[in-house]
Amino acid sequence: MSRRISIVLSCGALALGGAVAAGCGSDNTSDNGAAATNGATPAQTQTQTQASNNTAPGTINVVMQNNQFAPHTIKVKVGQKIHWVNNDPYPHNVTATKGDDLKSDNINGGGTFDYTADKPGRIDYVCTIHSGQSGTIVVTG
Repeated sequence: MSRRISIVLSCGALALGGAVAAGCGSDNTSDNGAAATNGATPAQTQTQTQASNNTAPGTINVVMQNNQFAPHTIKVKVGQKIHWVNNDPYPHNVTATKGDDLKSDNINGGGTFDYTADKPGRIDYVCTIHSGQSGTIVVTG
């Protein structure tokens, strides 16, 4: 019994709601780099990771899925690129409502949109197709 407990503890197992997640050793497979999910569903976390694996270092990634922008609020520096990817089978867009003239065309399922922040400030934006789908960009100098 004590051997099992020490193995579980040394492997860093964590029981959450009846499920067990363990991280022990290495099997030489690729780490997807997933960070804390902050309430995201496993599918959202996976799609965020997939999007982030397809962009340049320093790029901030935003996933459009389930009529939401994830993450909802992002912080970037002037000159930093933001990359949106649509993981829904229907179109979305990115349209500033305050702080900038940011505006994309409709982005079909699987499509992407890039924007580079060019001045400090706050940009509030929405998808004009889906009411309630909104996000915020905070740009620092």
